[in-house]
Amino acid sequence: MGVSKLGQWRVLGVAVASLCVVAGASAAGAASAPSGAPIRIGLLAPLTGSGGAYGKEEETAAKAAAAHINAHGGVLGRPLEIIVADDETTPTAGVSAARKLIDVDGVVAITGVWSSAVALAVRPVALEKSVALLPVGSADELTEGDNKGLVWRFQTNGKNWGQAFANVAYKDGARTASILVLQTPFTLSTVKPFADRFAQQGGKVLDTLYFNPNQPSYRAEVEKIFSKKPDAVFLPSYIPEFSAIVREIYRSGYESKLYTFSHAADSGGKFVQNVGKAAAEGVNHVQATPVGNNASYRLYLKQTQQPEGTIVAFGANVFDEINVLALAIEKAKSAKAADFSKEIANVVNTKGPDVHDPVQGLQLIRAGKPFRYSGATADFRFAPNGDQVDLDYGHYRVLNGVSKLVGTTK
Repeated sequence: MGVSKLGQWRVLGVAVASLCVVAGASAAGAASAPSGAPIRIGLLAPLTGSGGAYGKEEETAAKAAAAHINAHGGVLGRPLEIIVADDETTPTAGVSAARKLIDVDGVVAITGVWSSAVALAVRPVALEKSVALLPVGSADELTEGDNKGLVWRFQTNGKNWGQAFANVAYKDGARTASILVLQTPFTLSTVKPFADRFAQQGGKVLDTLYFNPNQPSYRAEVEKIFSKKPDAVFLPSYIPEFSAIVREIYRSGYESKLYTFSHAADSGGKFVQNVGKAAAEGVNHVQATPVGNNASYRLYLKQTQQPEGTIVAFGANVFDEINVLALAIEKAKSAKAADFSKEIANVVNTKGPDVHDPVQGLQLIRAGKPFRYSGATADFRFAPNGDQVDLDYGHYRVLNGVSKLVGTTK
């Protein structure tokens, strides 16, 4: 499976008629240009700070999704407009940016929100203002309590992540494991689920060690965890810290199998670029499938001008967010969050033929015909609390500098 850097986004002036999945989308080419006041959707992205490696892919995805929909008539005859704000990967900046998006820019929804810490800080603001919140953050607390039907997570939660990693490591032959975890709300939420599921299967966790972002060195942590020679090391982290730790592991010659998130060990090839092919060799990473294996994801890559096979998780999450919002607004016949939030689950949970292009879904809504949107990052459905369920997880391994799919959890 090939990898590449994220391409620079530009508006596409033609329909994606070459995709065989868009049966009937050619008819949308005759749609009237959207007019009237735009429907404004906020994108709260980590353009700077510790999440800076992921913010641009979110922005590219959101704008590409909106451009594709606008090129085929928009939503309710109105264009979608993406308003981008930098949350700086910090809760304080995130709350300030969210308030501006809501109070000044008049957005009806806030998407993106990569950091769980930022999402947890922004959630009360969104609920207070009755604005839909579609975060990518995975901390379990995001969907707990009364969210007024406004919070819909477009990523797996921490509990399911941890269990998926335990399933993959055990299936891969590991019987002992240690955990080396970055201290963030999301990564911490995966630790106990991993340990519990690994033990349930007959495995044994030898040690758990925590580390902080941006440490000058990770040598002490690496030596403590790897010197016990566990079969596997689960390392929930992000690209900067994961890259630094892998370089230390490689220099020290440790051989335990390493497991992390795809957004840490791939994300458009950045990880291999950071550490080199030799250090990256054999690193395992996991994310919800069918990334790279279905028509929705191929449409995402097409619209963002990336080669087929590129693995970019967060951009695809945001692509799904904009598409689902568009479908829910059209189905509700309203751009008010209190109205369209009630339709968000319906556009992915209902029975009907799978639709991979939102343009086709919009046509079917207008024709009164059933369908369900099949996502780019996963063929998910929603639980009542706003979590994604019914997910499969792909097990990827870096081989000769390229991520290869070697199995799934189903």
